[in-house]
Amino acid sequence: MFQSHFQIRKECPHCGVTLQPYAGDSLGVYAVCYFMTVIATALVMGAMFLLFHPTSPWTYLAVFGVTSGAILFGGFPYMKGIWIGFVYLLTGLRRQL
Repeated sequence: MFQSHFQIRKECPHCGVTLQPYAGDSLGVYAVCYFMTVIATALVMGAMFLLFHPTSPWTYLAVFGVTSGAILFGGFPYMKGIWIGFVYLLTGLRRQL
């Protein structure tokens, strides 16, 4: 499905299905990435608050930055795959004729 970590192929090499058939499909990827990153980061921040009780706001900022960056850049292909799954479920991917 992917050419590189951030690039997706136009078509599936096995079945010929167009993976992002609509012009606005990248906006859906951004929304999925944003919400999945925010939810996971909020869970980590909540756990940090409950377990360690840091007093410095810089600690929160540093943990937020590192956690959200790692989740976003490390999980981007998976989140993009989730969006392609949503497109498939909602519209059905069709083979180019």
